[in-house]
Amino acid sequence: MQTARADIPSHVPPELVIRFDFRNDERLKRDPWTVLNEMNDRPDIFYSPDLGGYWVVTRGELIADVFSRHDLFTTASLAIPKLENPMPLIPNSFDPPQHTAYRKVFTQSLFSPRALGPLEEDTRRLTRALLAGFQPGRCEFVDDFARKLPVDAFLMMMGVDPERRGDFVQWVGEIFHGNTEQEIGHGFMGANQFVTEWLTAQLAAPEANTGRMFHAMIEAKVDGRALTFAEMHAITTMLFVGGLDTVTSQMTHIMRFMAESPQHRQYLIDNPDDIARALEELLRRFGISHIGRMAAKDFTWHGVAFRKGDAVMASTPISGLDARAFPDPLTVDFDRAGDQRVRHWGFGAGPHLCPGAYLARTQLRVMLEELLPAMPRLRIAPGAEIETLIGATMMLKSLPLEWDA
Repeated sequence: MQTARADIPSHVPPELVIRFDFRNDERLKRDPWTVLNEMNDRPDIFYSPDLGGYWVVTRGELIADVFSRHDLFTTASLAIPKLENPMPLIPNSFDPPQHTAYRKVFTQSLFSPRALGPLEEDTRRLTRALLAGFQPGRCEFVDDFARKLPVDAFLMMMGVDPERRGDFVQWVGEIFHGNTEQEIGHGFMGANQFVTEWLTAQLAAPEANTGRMFHAMIEAKVDGRALTFAEMHAITTMLFVGGLDTVTSQMTHIMRFMAESPQHRQYLIDNPDDIARALEELLRRFGISHIGRMAAKDFTWHGVAFRKGDAVMASTPISGLDARAFPDPLTVDFDRAGDQRVRHWGFGAGPHLCPGAYLARTQLRVMLEELLPAMPRLRIAPGAEIETLIGATMMLKSLPLEWDA
C-alpha cells in the first residue's frame, strides 16, 4: 500500500498531525488493542500523513456521526488509501436518497425472515459439522472454523456450489488483508469474474438455484422495477465482500478471549440465555473494521476544517475503546449495561447501519452456544505465537486451540 508520508495539506494545523498507519504498523500485529486504546490520549480528530493522508476520528459519538452525516461524509470513497475507479457496491457506495431505495432491497428482501428462513437451524447444523471435523481436543480455529462457517452459510443462501469455498476464502483474504494494491486488486478481479459468470448462469436457469437469498434478490423491486444485471452484480459482490471477512475476523478475537478467560467462558456455559446479551459487550470490546469515508464538501466540523475529497476513517475498534463512552474500555464486563444490551457502533450507525447484523449475531451466538460446552478447559496451544492480520479489518492469522477431549 502507499506508505510514504503525504504532503500535509495547508488546511491541516501542525498540532493535529500524528502518524497512524493501520495497514502497516508492526505494533498492531503484536498488540492492536493497546495501540488502539492509546487513541484515548489523542485529539478527538487528527490527521495522519500515512496511506495518502487521512483524518482519524477517535470518539465513539463522533464516529457514529461520520456514519450518519452523509451530507458531510460521503461513501463515494470507502478505501484508505483512496482507490481510483473503485468497484461500486450496492448499497454501500451510495448516499441517501439513492441509498435508501437499495437498502430496502436488503432489509425487506435479502435479509427478510422469508429469505433468511431457517438461518439458526442451518447455522447450527454447519457449526456442528465443522466441530465434528476437528481432531480430538485440538483445532487451528481460523482455518478449521472461522474461515469456513460464514462462507459455507453464504454459499448456501446464494445457491453457490460449496466446492467454491476455497476460492472465496482466497479472494476475501486478498481484498481485506492484501499488502499491496496488486494483491487487493487481484482479489477484487477474481470475485468480479466469478460473480459475472455465476450470475449469468443462474439467471439463465433460476429454477435450478436453491438459494433463498438469491431468489429474494431476483424477485426484489427498486422503485417499482426489477433489478438490472449490473445492480444484482453489485449487490452480490457487496454480500460477498461485506459479510464474510468481517464475521470471520470477529470470531477469531472472541474465541481467543474465551480461551484466555475461563471465568467469562464458564459464565456463558452456565448461563446460555445470557449469551446474546454478552455478545454485545464482546462486539463492543473487539471491533474489527476500519471504515473509510470522504469529505463531501468544504466544511468545519467540531472545530476542524475539512476540504472536499479528504479521506476520513471511522473505526469500529476505536469507537468501542472510547473511554468516554465506555469506562475501563479494555475490560470485558457482561454486566456493563445491566439487563440491557450494550450500545456500541460495531455495525455502524445511521442509514448505513449494517443490514446483515442479525445474520452476523446469529452466527456468533450459535458459535458460542455450540463450541464452548464442547471444549472443556479450552486454552491456546502452548507456545503459540498469536499475530493479527491488519488492514481494513483485523483478524488473527492463526489460533491454535486445545481442550480436554
